[in-house]
Amino acid sequence: MGDNFVITSINRVIMVGKDEYPDRLTSFEHDLRSNELIFNISGYSTVYFNGIKLENIPESVRFLPKGPTDEYRVLRHERGECIDIFFDTDKPVSEVAFVRSVASNEKIAYLFRRIFTVWVSKEPGYYFETMALLYRIFAEMGRENRSPKKHADKIAPAIELIHNEFLKRDITLEELAAASNMCDSYFQRIFKEKYGVSPKKYIIQLKINHACDMLRLGRYTVTQIAELSGFSDVYFFSRQFKEYVGIAPTQFAKKYVSSK
Repeated sequence: MGDNFVITSINRVIMVGKDEYPDRLTSFEHDLRSNELIFNISGYSTVYFNGIKLENIPESVRFLPKGPTDEYRVLRHERGECIDIFFDTDKPVSEVAFVRSVASNEKIAYLFRRIFTVWVSKEPGYYFETMALLYRIFAEMGRENRSPKKHADKIAPAIELIHNEFLKRDITLEELAAASNMCDSYFQRIFKEKYGVSPKKYIIQLKINHACDMLRLGRYTVTQIAELSGFSDVYFFSRQFKEYVGIAPTQFAKKYVSSK
């Protein structure tokens, strides 16, 4: 990825939900009119783009260059959601498509959510703020991921425990450390090196992601969604949601509907 390009325009920012492409395999036959920068919030898929195979895991960013597409297919192994930014630059960001894991940098997830919120708000100055946020995303992506792969292997049992149980009950730091055969302080340090946040914050982020899914369905009250997302206190849920997403749950639901 180059670092001397100028963003000349942002054309669209959308959030794609789990059910918007129901088929397991989707083929896109049109050429890309804009570059696309896509943050994969959840789900797992394989993308075949102009002869390149891209594996999209949760908390990864995919770049697709504008121009002719000889091949563009998405094979979904597990449905998920993503935020897609359509933009143009004066010089190529990259001649080829690529995907990068950004799980170690919590700022990138926040910036993508924030850029979507600002874009759909259409409040005065939203375009300039969106442009600034996209530059910040590229700045963060330029930072090296310093977390060794062996760290991910060490804490894998704890990550599995979190994803299996985070909606069912509270998970303690002691449980997670024990699952990885580490002392509490060492586990917490390794975890933060890998994911950029504490285990507690990571779990809250997962719960908020789940709450976003529920809000987009439009079937439940905020109180019900708080409970279904593992929060016992709706007021605490609302505060955490606003801190993480940038707006209140009710505002998020309204803006998502208006952006479709």
